[in-house]
Amino acid sequence: MRSIGILSQAWRKEKINQLKEVAEKAGRLGYTEVWSGVDPQYVEGVREIANVAEKYNMYFFVDINPDILKGFGASPSNLQVFKDLKVKGLRADYGFSVEEIIKMANNDLGLVIELNASIFPTDKLDYVISKVRDIELLKASHDFYPIKYTALSLEDTVKKSKEFKERGIPVALFIPSPREVEGRTTVEVFRGKDVGKSASIAFNTGVIDRVILGDPFPTDEELSELVEAREYTKVRVLVYPGLTEEENKVFSVKFYDVRIKEYSVALNTLAKNDIKPRNITRRFRGAVTVMNGRPDVIEVWIFKREVEADRRFNVIGEVLPEDMDLLEYLGERMPIKLVPVEMK
Repeated sequence: MRSIGILSQAWRKEKINQLKEVAEKAGRLGYTEVWSGVDPQYVEGVREIANVAEKYNMYFFVDINPDILKGFGASPSNLQVFKDLKVKGLRADYGFSVEEIIKMANNDLGLVIELNASIFPTDKLDYVISKVRDIELLKASHDFYPIKYTALSLEDTVKKSKEFKERGIPVALFIPSPREVEGRTTVEVFRGKDVGKSASIAFNTGVIDRVILGDPFPTDEELSELVEAREYTKVRVLVYPGLTEEENKVFSVKFYDVRIKEYSVALNTLAKNDIKPRNITRRFRGAVTVMNGRPDVIEVWIFKREVEADRRFNVIGEVLPEDMDLLEYLGERMPIKLVPVEMK
């Protein structure tokens, strides 16, 4: 199940009211997670964010390292202070041995332990799993890299995440706001992209279950974009003149049957229609077509390469230039909604 979250900064005393306001908005929109760094010298900030998270039943997890634990008077075998603060999960950022992580994961408090998916030695995963009493208390989340050109590649992120996903451990990553030149992102290619697009690419990998918005002060629009991306990938289509009422049906449904082909992406849904042959032309990269003569199914094909005209395919539009890069990232059976854009 896909989860969406926000980044908070519970250590920022001067911004705590603004951070609480963002958490409230996220909670009302159906966000399910809140991540935060913490400061042992400002425990009240943790309580403030935890209370909002509890109000909306959001999973609140915080970053820890050995120094943070020491500052809170805690240890791998004594995590009670976090339970008392209503924290639900602890992300073992760096500095812990594998044995210490196992000890934390076997806590009797119901606290989830998050492995650092970016740096955890995956050759130790099976050993950890064999020693943890309840794998449900294990999650994984990547680092974020605010400095430009320092984040992971998408390929490497997928490779690392797959090791956790295949073992039943849900994985999170961070996406940035396009407003931030050096935003908090796990994947370098996400810099400058819209929130919805970055989240869609992440979810379409099939190995990322959780996406966290890496800006502690996102706009309302950015918050809403992530909610939308949790449900489906939005692909905007520049519609050609002459669209018929029957063809227009492709924009009124969500496609759950999505199949990735060598030359195209196929979208299918069972529905009555009477699409007649029209605008039979060559198909090119980004061409959005609908098959005619298919009375019981709406069958859309988005082409990734140029091919000749075929009398079975009506060309009804083209992927908006700003969304063309999505063609490389769409995932098998990942929901898609086509959004029409009129030509000017």
